[in-house]
Amino acid sequence: MPFAVTRICPEARRAARRVLASGWVTTGPETERFEGEFAAYVGVEHAVAVSSCTAALELALGALSLPPGGTVLIPSVTFCGAAQAILHTGLRPVLVDVDPRTALVTPATVVRAARACGCPQAMMVLHYAGAPAPVAELADAAHLPLARVVEDAAHALGTAVGDRPVGGLSRATCFSFYATKNLPIGEGGMVTTDDPSLAERIRRTRLHGMSADAWRRNLPGGSWRYTVEEDGLKANMTDVQAAVGRAQLRHLDDWQRRRHALAERYTEALAAVPGLEPLRSDTPGRHARHLYVVRVRDEYGTTRDELIERLAEHRIGASVHFLPLHRLPYFRDRTVIPPGGLPGADELFPQLLSLPLYPDLTEAAVDRVCAALAEHASPPTAGRPAARRLPGLRTLVIGAGEAGRALARDLARTPAFGLDPVGFLDDDPAKRRADVTGGLPVLGELDATRSAVHDHRIEAVVVAIPGLDPDRFRRVARAAEAEGASVRYLPSFTAALRRDVVGSDMRELDVQALIGRAEMHVVSAAARSVVAGRRVLVTGAGGSIGSELCHQVRAFGPSRLLLLDHDESNLHRLQLELDGNALRSDDIVISDIRDRPRIDQIFRELRPEVVFHAAAHKHLPLLELHPCEGVKTNVRGTENLVRAAAAVGTARFVLISTDKAADPVSVLGATKRLAELVVQSSQQDAPPGTVLTSVRFGNVLGSRGSLLSVIAEQLGTGSAVTVTHPDVTRFFMTVEEAVGLVLEAARMARGGEVFVLDMSGPVRIVDLVHKFARSVHVSDVNIRFTGLRPGEKLNETLFSTQEKHTPTAHPRILAATPVARPPALARQLPALYTAAEHNDAGDVRRILAELLPGFPAAKPVERAHAALTDPYPDDF
Repeated sequence: MPFAVTRICPEARRAARRVLASGWVTTGPETERFEGEFAAYVGVEHAVAVSSCTAALELALGALSLPPGGTVLIPSVTFCGAAQAILHTGLRPVLVDVDPRTALVTPATVVRAARACGCPQAMMVLHYAGAPAPVAELADAAHLPLARVVEDAAHALGTAVGDRPVGGLSRATCFSFYATKNLPIGEGGMVTTDDPSLAERIRRTRLHGMSADAWRRNLPGGSWRYTVEEDGLKANMTDVQAAVGRAQLRHLDDWQRRRHALAERYTEALAAVPGLEPLRSDTPGRHARHLYVVRVRDEYGTTRDELIERLAEHRIGASVHFLPLHRLPYFRDRTVIPPGGLPGADELFPQLLSLPLYPDLTEAAVDRVCAALAEHASPPTAGRPAARRLPGLRTLVIGAGEAGRALARDLARTPAFGLDPVGFLDDDPAKRRADVTGGLPVLGELDATRSAVHDHRIEAVVVAIPGLDPDRFRRVARAAEAEGASVRYLPSFTAALRRDVVGSDMRELDVQALIGRAEMHVVSAAARSVVAGRRVLVTGAGGSIGSELCHQVRAFGPSRLLLLDHDESNLHRLQLELDGNALRSDDIVISDIRDRPRIDQIFRELRPEVVFHAAAHKHLPLLELHPCEGVKTNVRGTENLVRAAAAVGTARFVLISTDKAADPVSVLGATKRLAELVVQSSQQDAPPGTVLTSVRFGNVLGSRGSLLSVIAEQLGTGSAVTVTHPDVTRFFMTVEEAVGLVLEAARMARGGEVFVLDMSGPVRIVDLVHKFARSVHVSDVNIRFTGLRPGEKLNETLFSTQEKHTPTAHPRILAATPVARPPALARQLPALYTAAEHNDAGDVRRILAELLPGFPAAKPVERAHAALTDPYPDDF
């Protein structure tokens, strides 16, 4: 369950297409119509459409013509962009403390802040989460006229103070149409006012201060002439945004009613949960219910950050709005903080938690959130009933055939899976005429997916037609996702281990049974800070590890998620998974990391702040045959990325390595060990603020072409399962553990470390094969032993004999520390690169052996039975 879901109605999609077809896509007639309709909705004389709420705040403050350096009161708990708007206008923010019960400023805290700066020139009032703020009382407390008040109504479309709608209470009110707001457009904002001169000035300053909009100059009778008499921004709204906004505005009242109903359900259900306290709203009026915010008090028994982690384990998204400004380094020296500090904000911040709240949320989803919150609370005291366990996600099964009926039957019998089937869709007229299949109704044919999801409040859709045409599957998936439902394909056992099913109990059972330990939740809530609001680049994004990393990173709210891969098909597939639309943005980057000029160009243009480097050649047997290619990608490609990252001041760079890099005897292990050394040596010359680190993976369950997928295929065809040696062992980790290790390493790194997950102990492959076979009800397994191939070890290790392992701040993550001086790379890497460019495999192996003691200089003798028909890339 995501924290936020953006709904764009069908009329808005049609309106956007209409504007695109018109050829006029910047500010124009649609923007003017939206301004008029929005002003009428809010009940004001004027509305000026702009590019964002932050731009609206900056333009409104600028239009007040305050003296340079003047002070502006602003809540200490607000979005950082609001304070930046003050600073960009040449003014200075004065932080006002908040009441921890409401998260709003009070007349008393306004008085204290006003005394700290002498005589404030203006005030910015925030209607936090959509709650009404007493605008007039706060202005009186600051000794300011309402003409010097600007309202931040980013959350407050639909809010009323008393019986007066927010929008015309002060000199200017600024609204947001960001994708998660009550009226979602994607981007965009609006300034409303009853002052015609202020409205006209904002219209000019949103377009560089020009006296006439471009579209008006192109109307009949218009003139090319214009003048510029004042400062301005490029902050206009486009006609595409406006067309979407006009269509969305027609649904706003219905959406708001839905938000109120869901909020009431939250309040009623959480009343019995100790230590969870919804924020209060002391000011009479109407709450817009943009967010449902609770305080996680000490009595709850679990901290806010721990609770966010626990909710994530239930696949429930949550967030925190906002980090107090005085806790952000940029604002500490640029704001005025009242004497005595901001105790209300400091008390409130560790408790703040925002829960999912959007019109497409179902009652069952709210109940599921509340049940999870109740589960992690302190035990109920005598006389207070425990919160009841509630049903799972309302699930629609696509396909009423044998597979679909069996799936629905199993889901209904196993509530722990978290899926509650409510009906089928099927194209077979006979099944539809039957009306009821297996006790559940057939609700229509596949083309009715969208209406069925909407009409029956479906939260999850499972496609249970194994042979469904891929194009048809995509149409069904897009229709379901357009109504906010998640989509899953009937899972194979391999897919279950790759996290393509819902149900944590099933997942834990599979992992623990196979590898002898429970899956660890590695990533902490603090890891979010590494990527939140930053430009994040993932190399090898289309691979199994890279794509899973992209899914988890995206949930942490980066400002941009840049997907880099040389395989355009994988990138196309990944963006379909992430967004439902492929190739719709500039965040897709096709490039080979071996192409240094191209990598330099990408980093100069995109300036990533965090880089996760997953791109690599990692097929062990093939690299034994083609060692030069391993050097070109794994070593030189890594160096290209590290150099480019250092040149643009990237803050965090994480290389994904392998346990085969510890005392390597394979080309894969050797090239990955050199990549680790490149990262370590580059840290010494990195600019201040750039941290470079590495992580070593074991074998990843569910990664593309790995052991489990091959075993499943062999068992399915009835052929013998191939294993290299009866006693071969390997370390295993799940995909989620692997990604968690990467994110935690990015958080903990100080520079040059190699982090390793404590995976308890190695697993004997023969034992794993038998356990997996039992899980798929195969009792008699025929195993064929093929013998170890060149470069393979009987037993892997996590640390080299030249390394010691040291604990870190994370109890399950260790760091590899060298006990001997690492080799000098600067002298020998150029020779290695030259040998690789000349495709001289013998010379490449010789230099690798000089650099890495223990690596065999001579190519191992190829054994006749060790052909590449044995398909494991990870050498089992």
